[in-house]
Amino acid sequence: MTAATAKSTCRSCAAYCPVNVTLDDGRVVKVEGNPDAPLYEGFICPRGRALAAAHNDGERLLHSMKRMPDGSYQPISSVQLVEEISTRLKHILDQHGPRAFAGFHGGPAVEHQALGGMMRAFLQAIGSDNFYGDNTIDQPNNAMADALHGTWAGGRTRIEKCDLFLMVGGNPVISKQYFAQNPGQQLKRMVKQGTTLIVIDPRRSETAKRAQLHLQCIPGEDPTIIAGLVHLVIANGAVNKPFVELNAAGFEQLSAAVSAFTPDYVAERAGIDEADLREAARLIGTARRGDFGSGVGPSMATRGTLTSYLLRCLQTLRGFWAEQGDDAVRPRVMFPRLAFKAQPNPPRPAWGYGRKLRMRGLEDTVAGMPVAALPGEILTPGDGQVRALFLHAGAMLAWPQTELVHKALESLDLLVVHDVEMSATSRVADYVIATRKPFEVPYCSQFGELVGIMHPGYGWEEPYAAYSPALLDPPEEADLMEAWQIYYRIARKFGLQLRYRGALDAPGDAQPLDMAHEPTTDELFDIACRNATIPLAEVKQHPNGKIFDAAREAVGPRDAACTARLELANPDMLAQLKQVRAESILQRRGTSAEYPLLYIPVRKQNSYNAAYRPQGMRKTGYNPAYMHASDLASLGVVPGDMVEIRSQHGAILGIVDVDDNLRPGVLSMCHGFGRNAGEDYDPRRDGANVNRLLHWEDDFDPYHGMPRMSAVPIAVRRVG
Repeated sequence: MTAATAKSTCRSCAAYCPVNVTLDDGRVVKVEGNPDAPLYEGFICPRGRALAAAHNDGERLLHSMKRMPDGSYQPISSVQLVEEISTRLKHILDQHGPRAFAGFHGGPAVEHQALGGMMRAFLQAIGSDNFYGDNTIDQPNNAMADALHGTWAGGRTRIEKCDLFLMVGGNPVISKQYFAQNPGQQLKRMVKQGTTLIVIDPRRSETAKRAQLHLQCIPGEDPTIIAGLVHLVIANGAVNKPFVELNAAGFEQLSAAVSAFTPDYVAERAGIDEADLREAARLIGTARRGDFGSGVGPSMATRGTLTSYLLRCLQTLRGFWAEQGDDAVRPRVMFPRLAFKAQPNPPRPAWGYGRKLRMRGLEDTVAGMPVAALPGEILTPGDGQVRALFLHAGAMLAWPQTELVHKALESLDLLVVHDVEMSATSRVADYVIATRKPFEVPYCSQFGELVGIMHPGYGWEEPYAAYSPALLDPPEEADLMEAWQIYYRIARKFGLQLRYRGALDAPGDAQPLDMAHEPTTDELFDIACRNATIPLAEVKQHPNGKIFDAAREAVGPRDAACTARLELANPDMLAQLKQVRAESILQRRGTSAEYPLLYIPVRKQNSYNAAYRPQGMRKTGYNPAYMHASDLASLGVVPGDMVEIRSQHGAILGIVDVDDNLRPGVLSMCHGFGRNAGEDYDPRRDGANVNRLLHWEDDFDPYHGMPRMSAVPIAVRRVG
């Protein structure tokens, strides 16, 4: 058979880069960027190119696996798998009720886009409200801040109209957030057109190297710096008074709340130059239009919601929102058309949805059910104890306090994991459902559009949409399932009627599925996209993707009757800000003679955080512990030495490397490495699981429950 090239889409992350895939006799030979696709300019990163190795990996699961009494795993057919899981789950539901069942919807949803809708349909059918997702362990601060502050119905300012962009704790060059389509080129053009880029980050990241001003702060001081910028913008007389008077409330209270965040205090506390802080405020105050973004760093370093809330307040003080007549950012293409207006959407509750959980008073939030409560909900006996969990995520390498997570997952009456390999999480499951690889399932851009609605750093500024069919079948000897199929097949065994709906549809809009004839993924896409601005059938006609001008929207005028206001003085946020100013800085930070350094996470171009990494993707199997050369010298270690990294919660072994882009006193490592307790382990082969340094109750957010996962006090010492 002659090699041929087909169009598809990379699903390694939510950037969804279009790719050309070379196929030869059912084998993926090469994956390259698609230069004919709009927006991306042929861009592809190392993770996308590694999809060829991922599809051809001889270690991939071709059959589902069942855990045996001795702890080993044996293959099981998909028919028998559904039979056994259905029997065990029905027993649990009959004995303990629907709340004994929970589902976790995580990273695999980027690839398996019909998964979330089917999981929700199944939960609704059995009467469970235990739907968890990774939003509350990644960046819940954005959804929370939008609710507390309110949003601008006209959307954000288009980047080509911005004089300034402020990036806090994010690195778009690697993460693809905010500049998802060929980020390096986007940033280069942005700076070339005269847009000022300011970056706040403890590391001189790939993005910070392109900035005109970099505030290389002490980790965890993001809210301090943003409060200081708010103070200076007010003190400098740079507030857009007409905009604030018409569209916001609480200015006087906010002004009073930030008055103590003086430049000298902020600079000393955050470890930055006062002159740089003042210059950042001047640039923000003199820019005509701008936009701000925050990444994973501020979210994980605690008080992420406060940081994001203050950023939105700063945008409102400057009036940095889309103006009437602008082309709207992120117009709806695969969802129903939305009218954009130059007016506020009022604040709404950020928490208090549904029931209170049994762990630390946590409850459902606009960012979802708090994952921080789930291990406790599994381990704590009594009414509401979770006894069965369907898990779409790498919990063993991605969730804090690994020992507790392991204990919780092992204690379940039933744990079902979807995976393409026997990962750390799969190795504690009762059943592992062998799942199809990306090019074996279709893709639709609706999910990426949805992520952009929920998070300002994703999606497409332009009215872009794309569809990619499945390119190849699984190997002939394989017996695989798509991630959503288990829910349909168990529901059919139970005699349940499932109702499927799009992500933004009301529950009453859900469509009943034919329970006698299993749908295809494409048919589920048809249901989810049935009210799209551009019909899915039209999108399918464009294999390179397309910018659909018919879906463009201009920002319309303010309604004459609009009385909504953006909130600058949310009581909970101002109370938290007052606490920040009054607290002991060192006590809060946690550094001491015993724990003199701070750990922060880092993303690398050729790695995933807790996701499948095919052979050859990285030069080493481990995740280096990066430190500044001066810190290595003070510890008497050199690159390649093994060290113990210890927090007050646990210890790991790491292999050090030098990164002089880091602020001295900071150590950075990637997530997603290591092995389970009791397994054969070599730090130089397997890397270290940084979640062993973390604890669910360490400085956790009182609403969404996310604990401190960055700016963690640590000690480092050389070992033999």
